[in-house]
Amino acid sequence: MTNPMLFHSYIFFDSDEDINDLTKGKLAKAKREFAALIAKRKGVRSQAYATLGFKAGTRFALNLNAATPDAIQTLLRDLLHTQLGRHLRVTHTLFGMTRSSQYNPHKPPKEADWDVQHQYLVVYPFTKTIEWHLMPYDERRKIMWEHVQVGRKHSDKISQRLLYSYGIDDHEFIVSYQMDDLEAFVQLVMDMRETESRRHTKNDLPIFTCIHMPLKEALEML
Repeated sequence: MTNPMLFHSYIFFDSDEDINDLTKGKLAKAKREFAALIAKRKGVRSQAYATLGFKAGTRFALNLNAATPDAIQTLLRDLLHTQLGRHLRVTHTLFGMTRSSQYNPHKPPKEADWDVQHQYLVVYPFTKTIEWHLMPYDERRKIMWEHVQVGRKHSDKISQRLLYSYGIDDHEFIVSYQMDDLEAFVQLVMDMRETESRRHTKNDLPIFTCIHMPLKEALEML
């Protein structure tokens, strides 16, 4: 039986100034080599995004998904050793894993909807307050139920994935949304800010807005 691909890493790249020393032909060849390495790597799924202009210090991003953390790490190592990789810098990373919600433990993570790619991705780390974790479970579950109901009102336009990062990164969750309409997403966030759960947010920054596109096109942001 194949191991589930539980682990995800959002990796954000910027380029060094010396990338401009490459001729147009060498840069094109370096991009092809970089893309080919990702395409032939078995056991790691990837999606590419353009981030230029939306977050300082980033030009494109990769979402790498694998059954083990070291598969992601090894691919990134090999990418940084390519001709193109020598001119890139990793400026941000977000690392987490899928699992069932503690408030609905019998329902498996909803990954199927995520296979359908939309134009935009918004992703950010998220951490609850200490007071939240010390609240009785039933009280927390009631607050989260209200929060989820707001999200469901927008589920026809926006899909969500929640990754758990407790103890394996600096935050507790990675929250990511896909949509084709950024205005609809802004409305979702405004609606969620009015729920009780907002009182218990410790941190939900930085926010990364990304445009999904084939890797070849994302690399044109360099």
